[in-house]
Amino acid sequence: MKFDFGNVIPADHKIMRLINRTNVINIIREKAPISRSEISKLSGLKKSTISSIVGELIEDGLIYEDSLGESTIGRKPIILRLNEKSRLVGVIDVRHIETTLAVCDLSRHVLEKRVTKTEGGDGKRFFSKCGKIISELTRSFSTPMVGIGVSVPSLVNHAEGIIYWDYSHDWANINVRQIVQEQAGCKVFVENDGRAGALAQLWFAPEARDLNNFVFLWVCEGIGVGLIINKTLYHGAYSLDGQFGQQLIKIDGKWEEITPNNTWEDNASDLAVVRRYNECSGRNCDTGIEAIEQNMQQVIDLARKGDHHAVRALKETARYLAVGIASINNGLGPERIIVAGKIVQVWDLAFPELIHQMELQTVFQVVPIRELFIPSSLKTPSFEGAQAMVLKDLFKSYNIL
Repeated sequence: MKFDFGNVIPADHKIMRLINRTNVINIIREKAPISRSEISKLSGLKKSTISSIVGELIEDGLIYEDSLGESTIGRKPIILRLNEKSRLVGVIDVRHIETTLAVCDLSRHVLEKRVTKTEGGDGKRFFSKCGKIISELTRSFSTPMVGIGVSVPSLVNHAEGIIYWDYSHDWANINVRQIVQEQAGCKVFVENDGRAGALAQLWFAPEARDLNNFVFLWVCEGIGVGLIINKTLYHGAYSLDGQFGQQLIKIDGKWEEITPNNTWEDNASDLAVVRRYNECSGRNCDTGIEAIEQNMQQVIDLARKGDHHAVRALKETARYLAVGIASINNGLGPERIIVAGKIVQVWDLAFPELIHQMELQTVFQVVPIRELFIPSSLKTPSFEGAQAMVLKDLFKSYNIL
């Protein structure tokens, strides 16, 4: 491999100190309550180095000492805990109809929350409004805001915090980071909702704890996809990865006609479930974006009561969902495919259909198909993803290769 001379970072004392500090704070975050000596054993750092870094972290208010440790002889050892109230985390979770704005602590508890209508058209005005609301929500707190995570159902350049394009809301080239920063005065992180959900899965979900490479699939009014590679959220060269929703559809060995309204997303989302239910039952449930969440839940509830039209709509949609997943699996070969959304409520109905169609379209099975799928434990992937963006920056880690 050719050495990259343009990416050389001199490992001076300050860099090593920063690396050691982040290692210590992450050990405390994950293992607390924990003593200084235990941190030394886990990190391999000298006790004197640990004591110095711990002193800095206590002074910064990020951790605190507690004397609840246990000892068979002598006095109880002093243990360390993360001070979850020491920083605030802002969340702007933009969905198609409503946007949730919240202020949380480091343990992800929501301290203040407000819901507002998502306004299409003038994106600059809307995100300026969101920044003002977050600023208002923090006024009663003396605790510093460490950052704001913004999750949007849009094509996003995460590095610059810009929305490339959002067809549903008629937004284009909106510098969300700059707009929100001007109102809130702190770091702002912007991410596509599918990738935000994948990041939340990586940080918070127990089913992803031991995975290095997985695909996160969020089935909602559309389909959001996020890729985790080597425990890192993948973005692609221009942040346009994960746009699987518009792919061609091949089911039962036949190619479907591809039109603007006949993509994988159109056939495998919650919207598809409601449309199929209408076709099967002869009813006329509203298929507008505003009503999809409510009507999807209604179809699920009917299926649970034995309504065969609802069951058929859910199973047929699961078949189409498997078509796109098979393409992703064949191309990427992840350890697991984690599925989130209302479809998880009827996993017992969807799972057999997913398995059958996947088996038909998988090139070669190394792992049994039924072992590839995991239902997500996340209830609000985009909201939790916005939290994860901020925590990822605060508790950033370094890998020395």
